[in-house]
Formats: sequence, C-alpha cells, structure tokens
Amino acid sequence: MKLPPLIYNSIGKFFFFVLLETVCVLLIINNSIVQKYRIMEGVRQVQSFFWSNSTAIKNYTQLRLINKELVEENSRLLKQNAFYKDYISREQGAVKLEEISAQLKTNMGNSRFDDYSFTLAKVIKNTLNSSHNYLIIDKGKKDGITEDLGVITPSGIVGIVRATGERFCYVMSFLNSQQSISAKIGKDELLGTLKWEGRSIRTAHLTEVALSAQITKGDTVYTSGNSSFFPSDIPVGEAVSTSIVDGAHQKIEVKLFQDFANLSYVIIVKNNNKREIDSLSAIKPVSTSKK
Repeated sequence: MKLPPLIYNSIGKFFFFVLLETVCVLLIINNSIVQKYRIMEGVRQVQSFFWSNSTAIKNYTQLRLINKELVEENSRLLKQNAFYKDYISREQGAVKLEEISAQLKTNMGNSRFDDYSFTLAKVIKNTLNSSHNYLIIDKGKKDGITEDLGVITPSGIVGIVRATGERFCYVMSFLNSQQSISAKIGKDELLGTLKWEGRSIRTAHLTEVALSAQITKGDTVYTSGNSSFFPSDIPVGEAVSTSIVDGAHQKIEVKLFQDFANLSYVIIVKNNNKREIDSLSAIKPVSTSKK
C-alpha cells in the first residue's frame, strides 16, 4: 500500500524539523554556558526519574523472591529456636525426672518402685473435647516404648499407651469413656473403679466402693497397684461427695489432681516385670477330676 505524496512530504518535514532542533540545541550547548547548564540539569532530572522508577520496578518484580528468602530464613530460625528450647527443656526435665523418681520412692517407703523405669516425654497433641480423648507424645519404639505402658505426671495419672510408632506413641487419655483404673480410698484402702464420665475434665467417679467404707470429704484416692500399668499409692484425687447406688455400694465424686488442660510433659511408666506378670495371668486353670 503506497502512501500519498502529501504524507511523505509531512514525514520528511517532521524529521527535518527534528534535525534542525537538534542542531540548535547542540549550538546552544556549545556556545552558552548558562543554557548548557540548564539543559544538562533537565537531562539529569529525566535520567533520575527513569533510574528511580526502573529501580522501583525491579524491586517490585523481585518481591516474591525476597519474600521467599525471608520465609525460608524465618523457618530456619524458628526450627533453631525450637531445637534449643527443646534441648533446654529436656535437660531440665531429665533432672526433674530423677527428683520425681527419688521422691516417689521415698514417699512409698518400699522397694516395689524399683520394679519400674521412667521415660520423660513431651506432649505433641492433647484432646479434651471428646468422649474418647487421647494424646500424642514424642516417644516411640526407638526409645523402647511399647503398648500398654502407663503414663503419669507428678499430679496423677494421664492414660495408657495403646499404639506406638517409630518416634511417637498414641496414649488413650484417662478422659476417655473406655478407660478405667483400679483405685483405693480411705484408711482401710477399700478398692473401687475410677472412671471419667464425660463431664468436667477435673472430675471422675470412684464406683463399687463397699457400703461399710467410712469416706470423708477430702480423703485421697490412690492407685491400687492391682494392674501392671501403674505403681500403687500414686495420689489421683480427693473425695468431694458420696452417694449410694442401688443400695449396694457407694459412688464417690473425685476431684482429680491432674489438670489435663495444662499438660506439657508426661512420664511413661514401664513395669519391668510386666511380661512375666502378663504371661502368668494368661494361664488358664486346668480342672482335674478323679477317675
């Protein structure tokens, strides 16, 4: 498509005008110091404008990369901080565990406690709003943890290990409708079954206590030791009130010493004689008859 001669003439005149203006500017710059200074100042302002804006555009386009680097750096620092906090906590906890072990041995005043070993563990997850609550703690098979080990704190019982992974284990919390333990109360140490009934996380009930038991408000409830999970005589809670069920036994409301809402570290209890006890318990009696 050919352009009309008029347009060619206009384009030619425009470029000729630009050429003349350029020559004029060069003459002014070379022959007038004042004009040269002002023109160069204008050029520098234009250059500065483009430089600053190009830098801003460059920085903007690199924001994603900068943010990624900052996130990675923050992540690294958080992991490092968590490592040192965990290290310090474990060092302190190890000392505390030895003190707890010695204190319990002294309080119990017998050698039964020597049959147990203890492992400090950190609580990773702890549920409270279900009828089947559980915990995840940071000890597993590599730490010698197996199923059916008791879990306690200095304030009472926590639950029982029900499944183990390589580095973590699953603990069925005492705050579980399927969980109950053997406990005792009163000066006669009468036995009963302690169970959480799904209400307050600080309240459980001791049932099947004999009617003859003289229970006073404030009496301490202890583990009975009639299982391989927990040593005997661990304080669990105190009696709040009593009631009679079906005229056959007493039901005692117990305020738990353990505050499940504030669990950070727990102690895994291992009965060193558990395997032998369980194997003997599994033996079925053989009936004999005279011929």
